[in-house]
Amino acid sequence: MTLTATTLNSIKKNELNIIGENLANQLSVANLASFEQLWELPHEFVEPANIRRNGWSGVSIVRLQQQDGKFRSYYLKRQENQKRYSLRYLSGAPTFQFEADALQMAMLEGWPCVELGAFGARTHTANGAAQAILLTPKVELPSLADCAKSVNSWHHYLPQLRRVGEQLLEIHARGWQHGALFPAHLFIDLNSGDICLIDLERARKRLSAQRAAYCDFVQFFRRCNWLPEDAIAALLEAHVNVMPALMDKLNRRFPDRLKLK
Repeated sequence: MTLTATTLNSIKKNELNIIGENLANQLSVANLASFEQLWELPHEFVEPANIRRNGWSGVSIVRLQQQDGKFRSYYLKRQENQKRYSLRYLSGAPTFQFEADALQMAMLEGWPCVELGAFGARTHTANGAAQAILLTPKVELPSLADCAKSVNSWHHYLPQLRRVGEQLLEIHARGWQHGALFPAHLFIDLNSGDICLIDLERARKRLSAQRAAYCDFVQFFRRCNWLPEDAIAALLEAHVNVMPALMDKLNRRFPDRLKLK
């Protein structure tokens, strides 16, 4: 087993597990190197907390000083009593556990996803609540949803969109579905077309690469009616070359939206 795999496997333990010595040092300097210290930070969320049944989750921003003295922003996700069940976790696990697992795999496979910084889970000793923490760096790129507001003509970015499709194909070819492939979850460098994906807690393995791609693109096209036909064609080009039936399925699903050959 490689050193990277050994390090990442440590996230299966309880409490806080930090990936990388540099981040561990930065959290230590900020007195945030434990589960409790991060958990007790003020509930200053970037958007209203997600309250569901008897649980909640929220996202805060933590700024950590780097070795060069500059600060880098991280997203701190905290949740309580929000579980999912699967064949792997028959008794249930925090939804952040599923995201940590997906990010672990993405790091090992080299997929274009946000880095896993730290993850931890515990059962509160006083009230028995299931709590979890996930820490990832803020992506310093615009999301595709943001680009929709600033790009006047996508025709100038067709090569970049082809590059986006090629990177998505790397994931789909292994039969993996992102599970929430929304324009707001796909960050893009408009110069190179390189992307960074976030929010992988609903990532799942499908029976085929085409099924994984189809499910992701259905979610995607429901939320981007502003993307013109030539841009969609560029985005799908890599997939259509290896799974030509995908275009037919998408055309049938979106007869008034996609009319591509």
